[in-house]
Amino acid sequence: MAGHDIAYVEVYAKDKQRTAQYLVSAMGFACLADSVGSDRSSLLLRRATTHLVVTSGPATWKFLDAHGDGVADIALLCTDVDATAEEALRAGAREVGSVRGNPILTGAGGVTHTLLPAERTPGDWPAGHRWAALPQHPAPTGHVRRLGGVAIDIGATDLEEAVRLYRDGFGLAHRRSRASGPHPHRTADLGGLQGGPTLTLLSAGPATGFGPTAAPHPSPADRAVQRLSFEVDDIARTTRELLDSGAEFDTPVLWEEPGGHRGRLSLVGRSPHLGATLLLELVQHGDPADLGAGLRDLYQAVDRRRLAAR
Repeated sequence: MAGHDIAYVEVYAKDKQRTAQYLVSAMGFACLADSVGSDRSSLLLRRATTHLVVTSGPATWKFLDAHGDGVADIALLCTDVDATAEEALRAGAREVGSVRGNPILTGAGGVTHTLLPAERTPGDWPAGHRWAALPQHPAPTGHVRRLGGVAIDIGATDLEEAVRLYRDGFGLAHRRSRASGPHPHRTADLGGLQGGPTLTLLSAGPATGFGPTAAPHPSPADRAVQRLSFEVDDIARTTRELLDSGAEFDTPVLWEEPGGHRGRLSLVGRSPHLGATLLLELVQHGDPADLGAGLRDLYQAVDRRRLAAR
């Protein structure tokens, strides 16, 4: 396997401070360090084993004009960086830079992938920055465990071609494709990374039935925008805590995964700082019957917050 794990995700934002503050206050991230360069400045955030880099500055403007606030780079730990780069270039990626000798390759939807050696410790701070440690506050409470997936809107890129790039070039496994909504958004899920995070490609347009397909499941989490998904053990309890911290959420959705023996209860967050181009999602997997028992609590918690805000 070429892609081994996600080292970190870099988000480009018009205002790194406001975006980072929302992630800290509403999602329980800790802000570890700051970095200021000639054309960009970044903040390093951590929640459990997940690292996010939030970056602003002239180097981000072209991306922001095209995509708005969103995921700009997904750094991958690779068992063999050189071999992965060769395969990705052969599959259609382009090299657009490097960090300390590690290549940065194009992916789909304007997203790039920095390839890092797998022997690198996942907790290491991202290279290529002059990080200055920030004063640390008490560790955040809550039950967000780890990054469960990243969804990117690939725009006009052909979905089949994007799947082939990630399958043949980056060594990810195409798990399923599906369509949802009255004007179907086509999505393709790719996995195979250590720990189970999923890369989801989102494309507006009619489904053509390629690859393994699943029955449609309308969900606000399937809208064609970028999304960071975080796995939790108890979504109802976590949601109540995050609502008290100022987070806002859409209507929760419960749907069965293929086979009917496993379900996903998801809740998509709405952030005034991240805008409509990047959503945050909480996900709990498990038995559909058990998940359904917590769905009423979620509806009540979200509705109470909406009523209080009026």
